[in-house]
Amino acid sequence: MFMFAASLAIHSPPPPLHERYTCAARASMAEVEGLDCTAISACHLLRSSQPSHCPGPDSLSSSSASPVQLRVAKGFGTKPYSTLRVSVVEDAGSPPLNSSQFDYSAMFRYKWRANRLHSSVVSVPPGEPSPITLAPGITAQLNLPAQGSGVAGVLLADPCVHGSAVTCLFERRYQTTSRTPALLNAFVARDTDYWGILGDNFYDQDGSVTKSFFSQLSLTTLSTIFVSVAGNHDYWVLGSPWLGTVADQYGNGHMQYYAQDTLAAKHLQPGSRTPPFNFSVDPKKGHSILGGNLPAISNSFFYHQIGNVGIIGFSGAYTLDELSPLMKEACAWLPTQPGLRLAVLVGHWDKPGAGATVDTAAPSMYEHVRSLPGCDAFDGDGMLKFVMGHTHCNIPHPHGNVNTGFMVAGFGMEGCGNYGVPILDTTNDRVTFFYFPIGDLTGTDNYAQTMDCVTKNGWRACTHLAEKWLDEPLAKRPAMDDVL
Repeated sequence: MFMFAASLAIHSPPPPLHERYTCAARASMAEVEGLDCTAISACHLLRSSQPSHCPGPDSLSSSSASPVQLRVAKGFGTKPYSTLRVSVVEDAGSPPLNSSQFDYSAMFRYKWRANRLHSSVVSVPPGEPSPITLAPGITAQLNLPAQGSGVAGVLLADPCVHGSAVTCLFERRYQTTSRTPALLNAFVARDTDYWGILGDNFYDQDGSVTKSFFSQLSLTTLSTIFVSVAGNHDYWVLGSPWLGTVADQYGNGHMQYYAQDTLAAKHLQPGSRTPPFNFSVDPKKGHSILGGNLPAISNSFFYHQIGNVGIIGFSGAYTLDELSPLMKEACAWLPTQPGLRLAVLVGHWDKPGAGATVDTAAPSMYEHVRSLPGCDAFDGDGMLKFVMGHTHCNIPHPHGNVNTGFMVAGFGMEGCGNYGVPILDTTNDRVTFFYFPIGDLTGTDNYAQTMDCVTKNGWRACTHLAEKWLDEPLAKRPAMDDVL
């Protein structure tokens, strides 16, 4: 069992919380009976004149919004390439759903319990649109790229909006509450094969902010393959295990709401009624006020192939000893997949602290993984990359990892103050990382111009508006006969 207990008898008090945590601290104090503000270093915030009213999520509507909260995840890597996990998150306001077509249907466990998840593993023909009827009059088109084909994915991290539990410093400047979903709908609508959020998803303790954001996404966006890993604020709303309380979600809301096909579901095939999660760890067991337990690591680790890209997703909240055998398995799998030419490690933390160790932040994990059998060959060809969030910037090769590491966390939080859309593209025998800058602290505002171009023409016709963080040829891979 993975436990983080904030024990003041053992650990010295953490430094006082920054004022941007005022609302998150107040929410925790209101939720947890008997919580002492000194335990979360927040007494000064509760005495201060910082907002006495903490805003809830905006109730926004969009003419393009999907009536169904669909999730599409790539099947775990050991399953046939044609496998997808298709899920729907349902709440009291959802339209009638034909739940009989799903293998698993149950209310969320432990956290965000107003939601019900319906989920199935399905097989679709790669390279062909596959319609699926979700409810009367609601049909989605699933699209799995042909194995080995070039693909493009929009990747972001640390998005915040109005109502996020941690104050979203640049929300007003960049209008992230309305613009981030609008940008996603525009960029994913054409020429995009997958998209993902790499942790600290909306700084949300109870699921309400996440629900508000996703209610603005189109059915086309939600029908597109989605990738997500958890960040520190997805475990502990105040961002650190030493500030955790029993009110925190400990990744349980995240893992069910985003419904990835993880190691926990490795052996589940179409028709299986078994839950696609390992619910063996109760986040609250052994804790009445402070601390809590992380979910089983199998809920947060996955690897799979989309087109010619292999993706390994992990959480830095676990130890290197726990992660290392899983990474060995994933690396050994990579070179056995037909047409896989680029390997991408996706995590949240870019540096140790806030729940990650010096070994499990993404740059360190890359250093560990690059020497493992399978990954070493990709790295030797320059075809092992990593993408992360945590430090709130959109920048290429942070920490000196030139042409290898990329940070995509400039989506409203304090930090570099930039805002834009990163896209990883592996078409035309090249790997290109585009970045469409939308705003920065100099006053740049490219939103209207970018949206006009992308909405009318698709983003590929608008790359004159983008920077290139990376542009290099894809290395040739050995023929499968040579590998096997």
